[in-house]
Amino acid sequence: MATLSYFTRDKESIKLYDFDASKEEPLVERKVTPFPLPTPKAAQWSPDGLALALVDPTRGAQVVSFGSDGQGTNIHSLPSASKSTQGFLWSPKSTFVVSVAPGQKGSTEPNLHVWRRGETVEQEYELESTFLHPKLEKGAKVLQWSADEALCARLLPDGRVYILRGTDLASEPLETLKLGHGVQSFEFAPARSGGSLAGRLAVFVPDVRDDMQRVVGPAHVYIFEFTLEGSDAVKCVEKVKTPVAAGQVAELLWNHSGSALIAHCQTEVDETGLSYYGGSKLCLISSDGECQKDLMDPASSLVSNGGIVQAVAWSPCRDEFILIHGFQPSRATLFSWDDRTKQVAAAKVLLEKAHRNTIRFNHFGSLVCLAGFGNLAGQVDFFGRADDGESDKVDFVRVAGCTANCTVSAEWAPDGRHFITSVLAPRMRVDNQASVWRGLTGTLVAAVKYEELYDVQWRPESPGSCRFLDVNGEEIDEASKELEGKVGAAVAAKAYRPPKARGEGSNMVAAMMRGEVAAPDADRRKRQPRQQRTKDEENNPSPRHEEEGGRERGDHRDSRDPRDPRDPRDPRDRERRHSGDAGNPEGMPTPSHPPPQQPPQQQQQQQ
Repeated sequence: MATLSYFTRDKESIKLYDFDASKEEPLVERKVTPFPLPTPKAAQWSPDGLALALVDPTRGAQVVSFGSDGQGTNIHSLPSASKSTQGFLWSPKSTFVVSVAPGQKGSTEPNLHVWRRGETVEQEYELESTFLHPKLEKGAKVLQWSADEALCARLLPDGRVYILRGTDLASEPLETLKLGHGVQSFEFAPARSGGSLAGRLAVFVPDVRDDMQRVVGPAHVYIFEFTLEGSDAVKCVEKVKTPVAAGQVAELLWNHSGSALIAHCQTEVDETGLSYYGGSKLCLISSDGECQKDLMDPASSLVSNGGIVQAVAWSPCRDEFILIHGFQPSRATLFSWDDRTKQVAAAKVLLEKAHRNTIRFNHFGSLVCLAGFGNLAGQVDFFGRADDGESDKVDFVRVAGCTANCTVSAEWAPDGRHFITSVLAPRMRVDNQASVWRGLTGTLVAAVKYEELYDVQWRPESPGSCRFLDVNGEEIDEASKELEGKVGAAVAAKAYRPPKARGEGSNMVAAMMRGEVAAPDADRRKRQPRQQRTKDEENNPSPRHEEEGGRERGDHRDSRDPRDPRDPRDPRDRERRHSGDAGNPEGMPTPSHPPPQQPPQQQQQQQ
């Protein structure tokens, strides 16, 4: 089995691990220069897996390049990068890397640096261009390339978007997208359609609100197409403009061919009052604008249990997507998209009622993970794509399940068979660890615990690599049948049968209380079976029996008269009591003073 690699970044160092599930010890730490590297601030793999950009606490930003075999390393410094660099962005073909630092108030120094990788592993990285973006949020995409890196879109601080040559970001923009309001997010389609089409870009513009945060203007989703006109000119055409009733932020998701877009628009406050976590809209838009459908519209009959979107994700290689919707426990539904007829249809309900909010496809699209992470319990279900010879049929079957508590991040390995879950700080301050699971069985293969773990990432595989083969249909069918057998055995073992059906007769506790069955020897209270009384004893009970019965019943009350001032524990009082009992057959104590006399008037009345 081929070896996989991933890195972990904790509070002490960044480490590389080699993973091989076929070995008895599947996880081995790789110690090559500069690893383990002390206290890194950030790290990010290149898409081809041949470089790792990171922030050294003493040397600043740098890139560690690996050879084609993945063993040899070369360290390249990025001297002009800001010392406060907090993240990196890579172009799709790993030609460029962008170091991102937060903007300093009142500073004019650029906080975005674009570096070009050399032709060989030994060549240093060259500074391509720099930009200033003062109000840059962590994780925001302000630079993005098309799939072939022919075009690059740059978001300006004022909300405009520049369309630049992908290989020369310092040149004048080819086109400027200036819409009615500032752009919040944008996304290039993952593939080119061929011909003169240079790229397809989706853009989201948020809604307009007044001082009371009331919506006074709708949000919009745009789709632009860029075509080549000669060697230095690009023509921009607006293909789609779809209004959305409300939306402050949006997640733009293209399918693998770039023919359809899902826009997940969200608001901080749900104006209907149904959700505490804000409102959401889900729009499916074809690239030519012929299909514009609101998937959460009750009139569309596509969803039936509420308009809350928990998660949505396209398959990486097919025109199908999974939607988790509704309040928890939510429903997970598989949908199919037909680009020829411009129709979307619900193919199958994968989970009817389950606490799930996460979707992860492997890069083959053959296995998918549906999980409940974050504030949910961490239940995980693995589904495999069923292959029955009909290429047009869309179907997934459940193959395994597990529980990964407190998971913060999750990712499929490049082999498409193993899945890593990570409990990360600062979200979780305790029980930080990285766990590797086998997707077809749901079993834990390896796990490493940390005091504080911040990041875990699989090393990507090169685009043209053939080291790993996809999971075939036979493996999925076998795993599904094995899971059905386990579930059936568990249900049969837990099925309830009354005592009489189990051949145990009536209740044993009731029988012991009636005295029919002796108490077990292990009884801590040492209870004795009840003695059956004869008929004569029941008709003529003796005082002795009554006294013994009182003792058996636990009647230990003091039998002396409460009016007797003498203490039976005092020997002198006991002697006086015995002497006074001779003339008192009732055993009552002799009063120490005469009884009270009635008044004379009362005596005369009685006479």
